[in-house]
Amino acid sequence: MYRPVLSWIVFVLIGGAMGYLRYGNYLPPDQLALFAKYGPWIVIAIHVIVTLMAFSDTVFQGILCLLIPFYSFYYLFFVSDAFMIRAVAAGLLVGIAQDSILVFQREANRIITAVNQWISAGGEWRLPEK
Repeated sequence: MYRPVLSWIVFVLIGGAMGYLRYGNYLPPDQLALFAKYGPWIVIAIHVIVTLMAFSDTVFQGILCLLIPFYSFYYLFFVSDAFMIRAVAAGLLVGIAQDSILVFQREANRIITAVNQWISAGGEWRLPEK
């Protein structure tokens, strides 16, 4: 009974601190750049942890986490009963999700551009410039 209440307290503390640091105009721009630099790695670490949790639950859930993009977040927030991991992940995502999504989007666009150029060049491989 106390576990969900404690996880809400942890979420409010971590989420409030991350939100204040990211959106409160408290940090200088060079330190805000760290959110974009290390945020995607934290999101990947959360994904790996949730995928391992899903494999320990059922193999099918683990395979879904591996194969379907963002299913690991669905599993964490709607299927799993790991309240504390859910609270920590959600609190961290308050501050790093926006920058991480932009980094992932930029890299996905770069890969899509490279594949399109490869297809249009008839199989000759060239990576696009950053």
